Amino acid sequence: MLAFTRLTSILLFVLSLGFLVSALPTAVDSQALAARHESVDVVNAIVDLQAKVNAHVTLILAAEAVVDLTAKVQLLVADVTACAQAVLAIGANIDIDASVKLDIAVKVAAIITVIVNLCVSLVAKFGILVVVGLLAQIDLCLQLLLANLGVCVDGIISLVAKIVVKLGVSVFVNVHLGLCLNVLGLIGISL
Repeated sequence: MLAFTRLTSILLFVLSLGFLVSALPTAVDSQALAARHESVDVVNAIVDLQAKVNAHVTLILAAEAVVDLTAKVQLLVADVTACAQAVLAIGANIDIDASVKLDIAVKVAAIITVIVNLCVSLVAKFGILVVVGLLAQIDLCLQLLLANLGVCVDGIISLVAKIVVKLGVSVFVNVHLGLCLNVLGLIGISL
């Protein structure tokens, strides 16, 4: 019985030390859960927009009538505009890591590339005279998205421009996306 009480007292002592250690405050520079940062909100908004744009593009390319085309392009424009407003609501000049900034730039460039390819397909399918109004709406919402991203994330416009320039400036001119060209700073590049 004496051995049992000694063993029990030792175990209770070790248990109380365990409680004491777990009750101590953690170090300031611990790698515990990080607080939510604005960069996560920007990335989530862009990823969500990318998924919506891809879905809209497949629906728009399947449109046969101009009325259907107009309605589907309006939905695309509404989603891009909503994302632009959400990005602006996050704040101005937020602090973002360089790798996250590059990731956002790649995603935005992919969105622009998909939309420009959609515009080229629409011009080929329906003719420039039929879709010029729709192209102007698309250009305006892309310009708003890029401008708001430029306000929110410092230096992202130049990153997007470096990626998008591979697409070719003449493609932007052919589908009348002049506002996009202006925001990206690609106006002075020779065609």
